[in-house]
Order: sequence, then structure tokens, then C-alpha cells
Amino acid sequence: MTLQLVLPFGKESSVKNLIFTILTKEFPLRIIDLSNLIKKRYGKSVSFQAVRKSLSELVESGVILKDSDYKFKISKDWVKEGKRVMDQLYLDITKEKVANKHEAISGEMAVYSFNSINESMKFWQDIIDDWYKGFKKGQKEVPNINAYQGAHAWEVLLHADRESLVMGQLKKKGIKSYILTMSATPLDKKVWQFYNNLGIKVGIKRSLSSFDKSYYVATYGDLVVQLNYPEEIVHKMEEFFKNNKTLDKLDLKKLSDIVNTLTKVRLTVIKNKEMAKQINKSIISEML
Repeated sequence: MTLQLVLPFGKESSVKNLIFTILTKEFPLRIIDLSNLIKKRYGKSVSFQAVRKSLSELVESGVILKDSDYKFKISKDWVKEGKRVMDQLYLDITKEKVANKHEAISGEMAVYSFNSINESMKFWQDIIDDWYKGFKKGQKEVPNINAYQGAHAWEVLLHADRESLVMGQLKKKGIKSYILTMSATPLDKKVWQFYNNLGIKVGIKRSLSSFDKSYYVATYGDLVVQLNYPEEIVHKMEEFFKNNKTLDKLDLKKLSDIVNTLTKVRLTVIKNKEMAKQINKSIISEML
């Protein structure tokens, strides 16, 4: 069965849809090339001017890019943004709304289900990125604090560029950031140095508690994000950080296999200023 993509450019046989469909397989192409392919493949009689007009409108809307040789191709940025919107839409319509039964939590709460640790972490990074982008320096109604507690920051080993981009917004926004780690292997120390270099205060509290090894929590203003790693993943992650001691000899294939292991993961997002303040106080007090 062939997958058919419904495009937002009018009727299926519209010139815009035909141009887009062609450019998904062949690119970059000139106007004359597109005109000939539309006539040859789809038997549609279309003028050069009509193709040029449709291309112009697609370029203006950011869907298509034109290079210096007047050749056209689909914009990667448009595709990337479309994927982000669809991913968020999927999460919104499939997320589990959780009734708030705890008196101390009076804000909004939602639980998201994922099929791997890596999948949940990518969504977590999107939450961070959205909060940083929306945070206005000097605003008083939302705390300018980001506090994090977890056993290991493996994500920087697989997604260093993404972490640098996301966390690099701290200074510009005037956000104070703290990390409390529950592990201190040689590899952990190398990872935490990465965050130190970004201006983040890092504290180490060695813990052998199974809860501390599985529990990850962070605050972003009045948002609280919580995640519990499955026991199987915790054991594998501990073994990885103990066996890999330097950055130049990392078994990244092994780490990728661990975080992409198919397992049920639930990430909780709570919007509650008082709860966030309590978590901030708890994390920061352990670092003083």
C-alpha cells in the first residue's frame, strides 16, 4: 500500500501540489523542468507562467527555496518546523490527562507516554527550548531559576549540539541554572564540566539509593518536569558510566542502544509555581 500525503495546497491536482510532489524526489529543478515534468507525468496542460506563479507563492510562504541558479527545492526549515508541529500535535491528542488528587498541587498536570528514554528526552528538550524562548528577562511573575536533579546527563554525549543550543540561552535570558548530580564517576565529571563551561552551577551528591538513580526532575520557572527511569534502564546506565571512563573511548553505540530500548516511559509536566519553588530550594540547599 502506497502512503499518500495530503498537502495543504488545494486540490490534489493543483499546480502547487504537483510541484511539491515532484520536488520531494528530484531537486533542485528549474521552472522549465517542472513544467515539462507536470505535462509528461501527470498529463496536465499547464503554462510556464502558471508554474512560475505557483513557485513564487510557495517561495513566499517559505515552503520552497530558490538558489542563485534559479533552481528550486523544498525548504528543510519548513519540513523541520512541520515535523515539530505534528510531533507536538500527536503528543497533545494522545497524552493522558491526569486528575489532580494532591492538595499541594493546584496547577495543571499532564502525563506523556513514550516508548524509550531517548524519545522522552527529546520531548523534554523541546519543553526546555520553548520555555527559554518564551522567558522574558526581568519578569517577576515567573521565577528565573532552572534547577535539575538526576543521576547522569547522558544526553550531552549523544546530543551535544542540541544541549549547547538549548542550554546556551541561559545567560542571555538572565536565568540562574543549577544541576545536582547523584553520581560522580570519571565520565560523569567530564559531562558536568561541559555544563560548568556553559555557566551552570553543578553540585555532586553521591547516592547509592535506587530512587536517586532512577528519578530525574527539573524546574523551569513555574514548570516542573519529572521522569522515572525503568529499573532495567537504570542498571544498564550505571554499568555504562562505570565502564566508560574517558570521552575519547566512549562506546556510543552501546549508549544509543540503552536509551533507545523499547520500554514504557512516562514523563510528567506540572505547572505550579509553589511546587517549583520547593524543588528549587531542595536542590540548591544540597549544593551550598
